[in-house]
Amino acid sequence: MELKQYLRVLVRKWWIIALVCVVTVFSAVIFSEVQPPVYRSTAILQVIPARYDYGLTLAAEQLLRQFANQIHTTNMAQQVIDELQLDVSTDKLLGDVTVAPIPEDFLIQIDVNGRDPGEARDVASAFAHDFVAYHAAQILDIDRRDRVRIQILEDAKYGWVHWPKTKTLALAGSVMGLLIGLLVAFGLEYLQSDVLRSPEDVERHVGMSVLGSIPTIRGAEARGRSEGRGRRSAFRWLK
Repeated sequence: MELKQYLRVLVRKWWIIALVCVVTVFSAVIFSEVQPPVYRSTAILQVIPARYDYGLTLAAEQLLRQFANQIHTTNMAQQVIDELQLDVSTDKLLGDVTVAPIPEDFLIQIDVNGRDPGEARDVASAFAHDFVAYHAAQILDIDRRDRVRIQILEDAKYGWVHWPKTKTLALAGSVMGLLIGLLVAFGLEYLQSDVLRSPEDVERHVGMSVLGSIPTIRGAEARGRSEGRGRRSAFRWLK
């Protein structure tokens, strides 16, 4: 198919594409509305070496992943559960907690998802404060010049809606609807490819030039002409 033929298909089948887009966007919005919201709260820890020479800085960077693993442990989760008196297992709690090191900035990010925004904030804050206290106790016997300290750079705030994201789902629905609509439109065009609609279709299938065509007479026009012929015949018969 040439480009102009694709454009003709789009012009003829635009309503199908538009209808599919509307349906997918509407479905995405409805899906978003019926989903229970998931709130996220974030705490950020800063890793600070005692001095910024190459060796200690490199060691601190290598320790970031180890610190993240120490935060995301059953012992830390149980400590948070006992502290906040949560009615949840350690595995369930850890499933809602994500700890990610950010080596280039010497940061550790703690994300907590939950159904309650206040509880998500409390859990993220508890993980951050408890680990800072745990690490401070672990480095007491280390020379101050060799210590790597950890402090809270940003404490957890009231949880914000992390899921569902209505705008994102609606945009994804529109893109998916556009793709599906195009597939449906061109699929119907392929199924109807043997139907001759224009002189160009005849020339393409037969391989001969079209010299003329018989115009189509619509129902009302045909009835008018038939009635006119009937009146003329009756007039001649009366004469």
